[in-house]
Amino acid sequence: MSRCRGTLIQESWDENTVDERSLHTLELDKLKQQMQAYAACALGRDALEQLAPLPSPEAAEAELQAVDECVRLLVRVGPPPFGGVTDVRADVRRAAIGGVLDGVRLAGVARFIAGGRRVRGWLEGAEGVPLQRVAETASRIFDARQTELEIRRVVDDDGHVLDNASDLLRRLRAERRAVEGEARQILERMIRTHARYLQDPVVVLRGDSLCLPVKVEYRHVIRGVVHDVSSSGATVFIEPEEVVRLGRRAQELKVQEEREIERILTEVSAVVGGVAEQLLENARALADLDRWFAKAGWAKAQGCERPELRRDGVWRLVRARHPLLARETAVPMDVTLGETYRMIIITGPNTGGKTVALKTIGLLTVLAMCGCFIPARAGSAVAWCDDVFVDIGDEQSIEQSLSTFSSHMRNIVRMLHRVTPDSLVLLDELGAGTDPTEGAALAVAILDYLKERGCRVVATTHYAELKAYAFREPLAINASVEFDVETLRPTYRLQVGIPGRSNALAIAERLGVPASVVERARSALHTNEVRVEDILTELEKVRREAEQARAAATAEREHAEVVRRHWEAERERLEAEAGRIREQAERQARELVERVCQEADRIIRELRAKRREGSAKDHELVALRQSLEALAPEQRLAARAAAAGVRRRTPDPAQVEKGALVRVLSLGQKGEVIERTADGELTVQFGSLRMKVGLADVEVLQPAPSASAPATAAGRGVSAAKDVRLEFDVRGETVDEAIARIDKYLDDAVVAGLRRVVIIHGKGTGALRDGVRRYLSGHPQVKSYAPAGPGEGGDGATVVTLNA
Repeated sequence: MSRCRGTLIQESWDENTVDERSLHTLELDKLKQQMQAYAACALGRDALEQLAPLPSPEAAEAELQAVDECVRLLVRVGPPPFGGVTDVRADVRRAAIGGVLDGVRLAGVARFIAGGRRVRGWLEGAEGVPLQRVAETASRIFDARQTELEIRRVVDDDGHVLDNASDLLRRLRAERRAVEGEARQILERMIRTHARYLQDPVVVLRGDSLCLPVKVEYRHVIRGVVHDVSSSGATVFIEPEEVVRLGRRAQELKVQEEREIERILTEVSAVVGGVAEQLLENARALADLDRWFAKAGWAKAQGCERPELRRDGVWRLVRARHPLLARETAVPMDVTLGETYRMIIITGPNTGGKTVALKTIGLLTVLAMCGCFIPARAGSAVAWCDDVFVDIGDEQSIEQSLSTFSSHMRNIVRMLHRVTPDSLVLLDELGAGTDPTEGAALAVAILDYLKERGCRVVATTHYAELKAYAFREPLAINASVEFDVETLRPTYRLQVGIPGRSNALAIAERLGVPASVVERARSALHTNEVRVEDILTELEKVRREAEQARAAATAEREHAEVVRRHWEAERERLEAEAGRIREQAERQARELVERVCQEADRIIRELRAKRREGSAKDHELVALRQSLEALAPEQRLAARAAAAGVRRRTPDPAQVEKGALVRVLSLGQKGEVIERTADGELTVQFGSLRMKVGLADVEVLQPAPSASAPATAAGRGVSAAKDVRLEFDVRGETVDEAIARIDKYLDDAVVAGLRRVVIIHGKGTGALRDGVRRYLSGHPQVKSYAPAGPGEGGDGATVVTLNA
């Protein structure tokens, strides 16, 4: 069943009913060549050569689904490994009917089998991309590993038959090499003993015989068979009679060897023929995969999106562009067809882009029907058609006595006999090439006929009668390509709903035609024509103003959206930071409470023990009571301040600037001031943690640089130490590099009076961590070290306590 599904799309290429003339006119062949450049093997290129609209929307949807999966694979994991996959179908079919493959072709089959297995394994191992069509196709690839091993047993990668292919072949080759070696030894001995008779002291090969180049005057000295004579006649090439017997034996062995090789290749070819159907199925599956990935690669390079295929005859193209035009210069267009109107009449000046718009609609429709992504924004939709009819260009023929008008009419007549309600008809310069009055009347009649048949029509024209037709016909709408009268250049922008103007008089005036001539031409126009032109001019002006206002509003909205996203992200970041700080403070508070409780329990146990013993002395009870009172945060901070000889008073603000080293009294932790606000609030850095504290909650351990003493020797020592941080990061360094830097850092830390520092080395393989800790164990200034806590980096950092 999966095989039937897999071959449905491949077989359907030959069943398409879209007019071949239309495909040629829309230049689908050029897109085939672009896509073939992204194919990895000949199988995919051959499949893309047959690219054509599929026979049903279901087949096209299946193809689009497969290409969609391949696009996501390319974005997430890249292209699959198609190396070794070649087109071996002819060789496999030959083997299937009993033909014998030579070593080179057998080696190609082996590489094909291995390549298919690699592609299947790669697709089965792709993670993060849900696959359906691609997975089903990959599952069709048969693993003919035994056949591959059988081939590689007898031939190498270059197609040479190996000596070990059979015992007989090995013996024959060994014996032939021995015979040839013996013959060479005889010849080399004769070169040494008969050197004066030889033209050159070398052994030469003539045919399959080993010969000596003998001077012609000594030809009778060396007995043997003459195989050749030099062009000058001065040298004869003689196979000595001692070597003739050995040469004949070598030839007999060579013939036997060739027969054995033929037998081996016949056997292995039969093995390939036994799995011919499976290998041909592998070729079909790999061709499908390569075709899909080529389409995906082209779509990715062109910035294409998957179109929606609709069955209700509605097109909705958003920012669509012609795929054969340069992506940087192509002007995108928005088109809707089939909802409120079924016909679009495009008017405007020559070279303004009318034909490009026509081809863009037709080519994108054909691409979607071929199962390809289209160069348009996401959300674009294309209606499924039973046929696409195109009449574009001048196809006059002298040989067939056809004028421009006749060639157009022959093509249109063919269309009128074949169109259906599900057809798309594209007509360029409808009614041109004949009398304007008759041509316009004929064009209106053709449009009426197509309207009655219910098909969708896009037509370009210069006739004012067709503009009027679009105004009065509810199922038709005018459109135009914009033209800048100031620069006399088209902008190639398609404007649906506004009829175009020829701008002939404006262009003539801008090019320097005398004003009197232009005025005379303008006065020759009918009053109604002038009024229509004035209305169109006013409509164009209003439209441009509306577009400018809309563009400005869009820009403002986009800017507001950017600002909103920025502040939302900033709010989320601040909330996350506040949450992290809150969690850190709560954890530290829990640890503090736990330590206080443990200390209180210890003191209470000692008090009870002394009471029971009756041995409590007054000074001991006083000391225990003071210890218990010191457990209160305020008492603990006072005790610390008294022990340090620091009075509890607000420090001098001049000393607490950025870079000052302080102790936060409420936490009992050292930190570095990184910011001070005008109202005295400080931001203090504790390792990776930052906290805002009041000026009264800190004591200055080392003033900021601006508050340091004059540059005395001691002053310079303090100043040099002011930049020593509490953390030192050596991640990414070798052990030797890290130790050299840590040694200097520890010296600076001791000079700065730091008692506890953190060295960040990371986890990794553990080599840097172990080297650092071995070094710390022998450092004279290190009192102790231990792994950091969970909040400081865990085993990725080491807390070092320095000697006082």
